[in-house]
Amino acid sequence: MKVDNVPHFQAVFEVLPSPLMVMNTDLEIIAMNQAYLDVTGRSRESLIGRNIFAALPIGEESRRLVQDSLERARNEGSVDVLPLLAYAIPRGGVMEPRYWTCTHVPIRGEDGKVAFILQTPQDISELKGLRDLTAKDVCTGDAGGEVLQRAETMQSLNESLLAETHHLRRLFMQAPSFMCVLRGPNHVCELANLAFLKLTGGRELIGKPIREAMPELAETEYLDLLDHVFKTGEAFVGRKMRVLLQSEPNGGLKEYFLDFVYQPIMGVKGEINGIFVDGSDVTDHVRAEERQALLIRELHHRVRNTLATVQGVMNTTAKSSATIEDFQQAFAGRIASLAKTHSIMTEELQQSVSFVHLLNQELGPYSDDRGRRIRLDGPPVDLPSQIAVPLGMAIHELTTNAAKHGSLSKEEGRVEVSWSVVDKAGVRALLCEWHEFDGPAVVEPSSHGFGSMLLNRVLSQQIGASVNAEYDPAGFRLRMTVPLQIEG
Repeated sequence: MKVDNVPHFQAVFEVLPSPLMVMNTDLEIIAMNQAYLDVTGRSRESLIGRNIFAALPIGEESRRLVQDSLERARNEGSVDVLPLLAYAIPRGGVMEPRYWTCTHVPIRGEDGKVAFILQTPQDISELKGLRDLTAKDVCTGDAGGEVLQRAETMQSLNESLLAETHHLRRLFMQAPSFMCVLRGPNHVCELANLAFLKLTGGRELIGKPIREAMPELAETEYLDLLDHVFKTGEAFVGRKMRVLLQSEPNGGLKEYFLDFVYQPIMGVKGEINGIFVDGSDVTDHVRAEERQALLIRELHHRVRNTLATVQGVMNTTAKSSATIEDFQQAFAGRIASLAKTHSIMTEELQQSVSFVHLLNQELGPYSDDRGRRIRLDGPPVDLPSQIAVPLGMAIHELTTNAAKHGSLSKEEGRVEVSWSVVDKAGVRALLCEWHEFDGPAVVEPSSHGFGSMLLNRVLSQQIGASVNAEYDPAGFRLRMTVPLQIEG
């Protein structure tokens, strides 16, 4: 029977002289040809739709061998052969012991996965040395005959090789580095371990060309490198190579840095038939190196700024000090404040410090048990180092002035600081208000020292702050707005 000049599959399958039986991945029988029915002595109705072990009962040891073989063919997608199997078939109303060699062939569906298993048994009972054997002989090992001995040796060797293969496969699948095997000029993925599947988002890779399985690589150098290795047989070693991969199902592309090797796989005649990929994800290492380089640049920048700040503090303090003792006291206090601010930032991984920490650092020594003398009110605000250093020094100057001449110079005096985060020309800014109460009558100074210079010039030039000071006789007031990001 023909359809469009192509022999009909069912007709060809039915008339083949070799016994053939097909089952699905649940080991349920779905088809067999007439030769299979003839050698097993069964009817089609007694087999179709039934599990193979329910339809064809078999001894415990033989069942173990058959089931292991079927599962290898199904799970690993490779042909599996049983050299010798004892299985009795009905003959004339009795069960006649027979001996078989059995091959299990995986059949893949359109998705590349194993969909069916083809069993092809061959009756070898009539071979010399086997025709007089009984099932007991095979199971006990007391059977004679050179053929049986060779078959038993082959079976033992086969099981030993399978055990070694399974061990190597487990090592491959559980290896910490990512690995895969690509076959042919189209680089069809034949095998991939767990690390490779994790790196690629657990997508379906097996049986697909890498261009189809990983379309994000289509316009990259990685596929060109695979083609070059396959054509030339020259291995390629990549170090810290950047690649964008879809590492989560239906997710976006994520940046990775990889160390890897494309190693050509040679056939028995020396031809190149595939590529072995082995590599490691070094993204965290590259990120750490980048952070280290950034910190070194930041350290150099900060040291230069700190030295310039110390020099400026020294020069200005010297100009505003009447005596050496005044200079030493003022300069030591300002350097100590600068050091404390740097110490806080050094302890923070993000190189930042909270605004309330700067306030407590300076005003804390003047607070009382009732919390009346020093009052702080505002939301949490973290300051980057470029802002924290000059702002910390400004708070130090305000506190020192309040302790010498302002509200903190009297026991009943108090300071209230409130702040909030506002929008200033599209940029987040810190709005801070400093109020002093119950201190001496305030008189605007006739000359401006370091504190005034710091507030009016340094904060404005270094961090773009705007400062407004009011010398109200009832108490000094200051309002400043500080942008929370520095341009450049």
